Amino acid sequence: MKYQDSMSRSAEHLRAALPLMTRQRAALHPISYAVWYEHVSGLNPALSQALQTLTQDGRSLDEMQTWQLHQTHVSEFNPKAAQTIGEGLSRVMDSMAASAAQAGQQTAGFEAALQRWVQELLADAALAAPAGGPEPSRIVRELLDNTHEIRASLQLLQDRLDTSQSEIRLLRAEIQRARADALIDALTGLANRRAFEQQLSQCTAAHASPEARSDARPVESVLAPCLVLGDIDFFKRVNDSFGHQFGDHVLRAVAQTLKGVAAHDSLPARVGGEEFALLLPRARLAEAERLAEQMRASVAASRIRPAQTQAALERITISMGVTQMRAGESANDFFGRADRALYASKRCGRNCVTVLGALAA
Repeated sequence: MKYQDSMSRSAEHLRAALPLMTRQRAALHPISYAVWYEHVSGLNPALSQALQTLTQDGRSLDEMQTWQLHQTHVSEFNPKAAQTIGEGLSRVMDSMAASAAQAGQQTAGFEAALQRWVQELLADAALAAPAGGPEPSRIVRELLDNTHEIRASLQLLQDRLDTSQSEIRLLRAEIQRARADALIDALTGLANRRAFEQQLSQCTAAHASPEARSDARPVESVLAPCLVLGDIDFFKRVNDSFGHQFGDHVLRAVAQTLKGVAAHDSLPARVGGEEFALLLPRARLAEAERLAEQMRASVAASRIRPAQTQAALERITISMGVTQMRAGESANDFFGRADRALYASKRCGRNCVTVLGALAA
């Protein structure tokens, strides 16, 4: 069971959540309550981080943001449980497909054997009958008729088995597509927050190994997970000035730029409304900084013109934060330091890259 708070504890969470809910533009409905309940109870650090980002500088959540937060951070399956369920379903389907194939082979073999037996019986009956005598006996004729019926039934069974195998293949393909879609941001085509957090968790586990903990090389030469976070500058102003449709166009353009600079083994992702991430599983901090600067410069050099207007849009810029994971560090601490680097860039005038090394507080 997800919620195991006592009556008194849940009442405390209610009292803490209500004032926060009333400051938002979203209505006071169960979806909104679930979001803020998980935040105040400390159950969902990723949700709390997203809320902090969306509500900084006095901003409030609207209905769409609230529903998106619920869908992304509250209502989804636990990734490990979802993977276990998916693997179990795949095993069941593999077993069904194997059984169908085996039954099909047995059906074909039985049909061939029946045909051979009938032919042998007819030949024996013809040899036993006197010359010019009657046709094969009634029993043989009945056997022949019944054999035809059995063959028809076996053919029907084979057709059904073939159909079942086709349905199994289609179902497996649908599951694979759904699994892939669940990890992709529909607007930009990048990995979404769920895919990013799964990959980040894997990096954390790998970097917690004794080998990683004992790495005594100089900091600048260490290969370790590095994280680049970027946030489009003044994106709300873009939406307010040109509309959300153009804002979506800007998000897609920035996503394409991120794809263009991403290393082959890195994960480019959209982790928030206008926030992007580039996770490098093994890299030097200087390499991550170089990619961040390349990303920043590419975005700043681009010009995007709103549709149905001749006016040139002021350039789009992006602020970047870069850091490297410490051995044994938690995913939350790693992400939090990258986030602090990002907001240091915001405070320094935006459109710049800030690097916080693994030893930064």
